[in-house]
Formats: sequence, C-alpha cells, structure tokens
Amino acid sequence: MKTKNACGSRERERERESRNLGKIEEREGLYSKNRPLFICTTKLTQGKSVNDNASNILKMQSIRKNNSMRSTLNAVSGITLIALVVTIVVLLILASVSITVVFGDNGILQLAKEAGEKTNEAVKNDKENIGYMTSYIKSLSWDSSKVTAVTTKDGGIVPVPKGFVGSEIDGENTIKDGFVIYEIPEGRNLDWQKDGDENREKDGILDIQQDYNQFVWIPADGVSLEYKQDQETWKDKTLQYNEYTDWTDEESEEEQKIVKREESVAKYGGFYVGRYEAGVPESKDYTSETKYQDKANQGNRNKSADQVEEKDLPASRKGLQAWNYISQINAKELSKKIYQNNDSVTSRLIDSYAWDTICTWLSNDGIDVLDSTSWGNNLSAEDYMISGLYAVFTYNNGWSNPINYSRTSENSYFEIKRGVGYELATGITERNKAKNIYDFAGNMWEMTTEEGKHKTQNDLMPTKTYKVGRGGGYLSASGNIYPASARAGDTDTTTAGYRDAGFRIVLYVKE
Repeated sequence: MKTKNACGSRERERERESRNLGKIEEREGLYSKNRPLFICTTKLTQGKSVNDNASNILKMQSIRKNNSMRSTLNAVSGITLIALVVTIVVLLILASVSITVVFGDNGILQLAKEAGEKTNEAVKNDKENIGYMTSYIKSLSWDSSKVTAVTTKDGGIVPVPKGFVGSEIDGENTIKDGFVIYEIPEGRNLDWQKDGDENREKDGILDIQQDYNQFVWIPADGVSLEYKQDQETWKDKTLQYNEYTDWTDEESEEEQKIVKREESVAKYGGFYVGRYEAGVPESKDYTSETKYQDKANQGNRNKSADQVEEKDLPASRKGLQAWNYISQINAKELSKKIYQNNDSVTSRLIDSYAWDTICTWLSNDGIDVLDSTSWGNNLSAEDYMISGLYAVFTYNNGWSNPINYSRTSENSYFEIKRGVGYELATGITERNKAKNIYDFAGNMWEMTTEEGKHKTQNDLMPTKTYKVGRGGGYLSASGNIYPASARAGDTDTTTAGYRDAGFRIVLYVKE
C-alpha cells in the first residue's frame, strides 16, 4: 500500500507541476492551440526533468526577444539612413546655393571683380581728368609762337606745333585713342568732313595718310603718365639683360642745350612719336617688278645725313618700305635732319625714355606689351590679311632675300601665314595698330639712342658699345619672347643693321 500511495503521490505532484507550467505559458503568451509546445505531460517528462524543460522554454523566450530587438534595431537603422540621405541632400542644396552665390554670374567673386574693375577704371579716369586739368594749366604758359592749344574731342588740350594740323577724323581726335597730327604744307586746306584735300582730284583718308607725315601725342603729363626710362619694369623682356652692362641713354651736353627733352615734356605735358616706322619715300611707287633693296643694293639706306637729299629723308607715312640696313649713328643724324629747320619742334631718333613711357601708356589701357603676338608682326602671329606693299622671306639654310617686292592690287588682300617672315610696308594693316601707333610691336627691331656694353671680352663678343633695339622684328620667333617692350643689344653703333632692323622718329616741342 505504501508503494502504491507513493506512486499516486508522485503522479499528483507531476499533474500539479504540469498545471503550473501551463499557467506560466499562458501568462507569458507562449501557449498556442495551433502550435502546442507540449503534447502531454507524459511526453514532457520523458527522459527529462522539469528543470530541463523550463530551461528550454526560457531559451526560446530569449531567442524571440532577441529577434524582436533585432527588428527594432533594423527599423531604427532604416530611419537613420533616411535621415542621413536627407541631410546630404540638404547639404548639397546649400552647397549649390553657396557656389552660385560665390561663383555665379552675379556671385560675390564676380561682383568683387566688377567692383575692382570699376574702381580701377574710376582711378584711371580720375587720373586722366586730372591730367587734362594739368594740361589746361600748363597750356596757359605755352609759347603761342610755337604751338596752338587744341581741344580734343574727349576734352583734353594738346599743343599742336606750327606747321602741323590736329586730325578731325573720328578715332584720331582724342587723347585716349592717340591724338594724331599731320604735317600739312602751307596753302593746303583739308575738308575733314570729306576726308580729303581740296587741292587734289582724288583724295581720301588713305591718301592723306600716304602723303603727309603723321605723329601721335603721348600725354606724359606727370600725373596720369610719367616720362621716364624704366628698365626695371620691362627687364624680364630684356634679352641678354645680365650679359650687358653700362646701359645708358644720356644726351651729350650739346644735345641737352638743343633738345632739353625733359624740360620740353614737363612744360608741354608730353611729346610726339612717329605714327609709323621711318619709311623710304621713294618706295611709295614700288611695284611687284621693283627689285628688293637688300644690303647689297641698299640705295640710300646706310648713308650719312649729308649724303641724303631733303626729299629723300625718312618719312612717317603709311605704305612705305621701312628704312632698314642703317647704323645707329646714321639713324640719329637722319632723324635730326628731318625737322632741323623747324622753329617749333626738334626731331630725334626715339630714345629709351620715350619708348618705355609709350609701353606704360599702352599697358595702362590694357594693351599687352609683354606678349604682342596678337598685334605684332612676328613669326608666331596667327594668319591675317593685309593690303599693300610687302616682301616675303623664306627659310632655306638661313633667311633668304626675296627677288622682288609684291603689292596687292586695288581692293585685294594677301594672307599672312604663321611661321613665314613677311616684311610689311608701314601701317598697311589695322591689326598691327595700338592707339594709332602702327608696328610698335614686330615688323622692325627699332633702334633707339640707348647703348650698352657686353661684359664678355673675346673675339666673338669684344667689349665695345652696342646699340639697343626695341620691340622685336618680323623674323623674331615669338611675340611673347620678343614683345613691344623687348630690349636687346644689337651690333655696334657704327655697323649697318639687318633687314629686320629700322627706326622711328620722335618730336619734342622746343622749350
């Protein structure tokens, strides 16, 4: 009986535990009629204790809890990723707006640039206006027997020397564009409205420019522009700058007494420069059958002043062959002789003070004198058209002389090709003009009164005085290496120059 009661007692204890576990299952939400965890209490206890089964239940609860947490974390991660994308989009929009504000057409940088340009333009205009006022004040003391005070179209005042007439052609009658004067013979009256000379049957602007010497006013008033030699500014374009020494451009005592160039510029507020390179007057009539005047057949090229008749003196006119193959000494003397009998002006070979001042004047108006490729006649110039007298040089183990000149027929043009050397007549293309000055860059290396000495002493480069050329020539490789501001030592002062070396004339009003 005891055994039976003991077994019954154990059965009742198991039933009681089973009921308690069922209650636990219901309380935890684990029980499901569709998915029973326990088939019966008998199976639950087969081979395992109650504690083992409870442990399994807790493990399953933990797994389900972890799955629930993982689902929650995935949801949170999704929300975070969306927030990140939204943030990036907002930042990109803000960046785009910022870039537009800073770099756009009406952005901060553009507005700052425009403000800077307007400020610079205003400063330049103020200087010009002050310069005009200075010119007016200076004009009160001008010698009326030597000059006539002429008011330009842009409101300036220019001293026009006796024997010359200020141009009234649009584009030639303002200081800003380069005020042009013509040497008009006495008795010749021009009708500027018709652009002609009433004493000629056929005349026009082209004939006026071909028939009369012309010069351009350089307003070195000491305010908007200073008259000075400036090797430092342009030294990067000075060939052999460190190979030469004793650069000098000083007048002799005799010259100082006659010219007084600095005093003249100070009193009249500037000087005049030849509108064109010095040209050979007779070349006006050259045709395509005319033999090229090379060094062996140079005619009047390297003659001294007393060997050249007045009618054959160098001229500053359009359409002439540039006067080349001449020494510096003869160029000086010929330049001096042109207006030696004029009571109003003295004429001289251009000096370094005048050249550097012109470079500054052009540069102040945005004209590139450190790279003249776009407006100079040199080998690197892009193709362009010309009309008039020219000569073509080809390279065949050295640059060869052409046999004849060439001249385009009326109303026809010739194309200048890059990489070919073309010697052009003075002023025959508007492309090569800067503020009414033609061929200031390229075409001819232009001798000045400046001189230098080479440091090296040997047979090839003995120590002697060399003349200085400016501006590059038509055989110069590049308008960047040999621009308008270029300065180079050439042959000595007594030796005839090359085919691409000429000169230009300046005028100083007599003090």
